[in-house]
Amino acid sequence: MENNMNSGAAAQSSGMANVRFGVYNQPSNIAGKTVQEAREQFSKLWGIPTDAVAYKGKDKLDENYVIQASDNVEFHRRAGEKG
Repeated sequence: MENNMNSGAAAQSSGMANVRFGVYNQPSNIAGKTVQEAREQFSKLWGIPTDAVAYKGKDKLDENYVIQASDNVEFHRRAGEKG
């Protein structure tokens, strides 16, 4: 029984979530990571700036928010900014 409980906890702490920035959109195994960790991972690939704000739907996310499985995390820059 204990093994089943541990397996369930592991499934909740890891899993697929969707990450988006501009034209980039990718399902990734980032559930259980913070927004800051996801930003660091994808900034190398997509050039996500440090001032981009993370959202889940219309909700602004804190850098310490732990991403859950099935979350859609989007990074946005203010309109009119180049870079």
